[in-house]
Amino acid sequence: MKGANAMKKTLLMAAALLVVPGTLTLASAEPSLETLLDQARSEAYAVPPANSILLAQEGFRQWLAADKRSEGERDFKDLDYESIALSQSDIVVLTEEENARRGRGLFAARVAGGSPLLIQAPHQYFDLRTGTLARQLFLESDAMAAAWNTTHRYESDDTDLVHIADSYLHALSRAFADVHPEGRILQLHGYSRAKRDSRAGREAQAILSDGTSYPPKALVQLTACLSDRLDIRALLYPRDVRELGATTNTLAADLRRRDFEGFVHLELDADLRKRLIKDAGARHTLIQCVTETTP
Repeated sequence: MKGANAMKKTLLMAAALLVVPGTLTLASAEPSLETLLDQARSEAYAVPPANSILLAQEGFRQWLAADKRSEGERDFKDLDYESIALSQSDIVVLTEEENARRGRGLFAARVAGGSPLLIQAPHQYFDLRTGTLARQLFLESDAMAAAWNTTHRYESDDTDLVHIADSYLHALSRAFADVHPEGRILQLHGYSRAKRDSRAGREAQAILSDGTSYPPKALVQLTACLSDRLDIRALLYPRDVRELGATTNTLAADLRRRDFEGFVHLELDADLRKRLIKDAGARHTLIQCVTETTP
């Protein structure tokens, strides 16, 4: 019996080894997007110098326009980012190097192709489940790219990426707008209905806006699509509700200055976020509505 156990232990150890011609190394699983997001979190945010943001913007522009985005490391190595291609996947991830984590964000894209859709979760540690939802939507759709914050929005005065003047997230958004001026940027947020000031806000399950008082027709259509197909109370700012309109969102304002009309600020109440996390069909419907009503 002891001999059989010893043999079993030997076989298990052998199975954990990967033999490569001329070498013998331990096999290790490739990281998942979820793992990379967990590893990327930083407790501090260092405001990037203006020239660094400009370099990142040009790097993102080339990255999004490239035939093969797995070569993106070439443009970001000087910015202390590394490019990781996920195995058995068409996804490549740009993440800060381990010894250079300064909360600038994590970015992912399809290696090639993808529909002109950029999904963002800029408050993933505060707006609960938005980071997970962004990951699910990105992986389950053919969206071209996605982005997440990697420092809590309230870590300091400079860590709320959509309320500071500029950031790598702004740089990515500008680059996306340059490469895909008719594309769509879907920015996910979460809110508590109990904390809303108005009756409309307390009754809403989703609030859509683009930061202006005159949202484009495509956003009106998206609001109707979500209401009908998800059977929810989706409201449009400021037509239906006068809260959570993204009016102080610096990224939205930055894109407006570039005449980009595809920005969507999507606020989701807690119950709808839970539903979307659990229900793949509801997530599919959300993405369908977004892509079918692209400007």
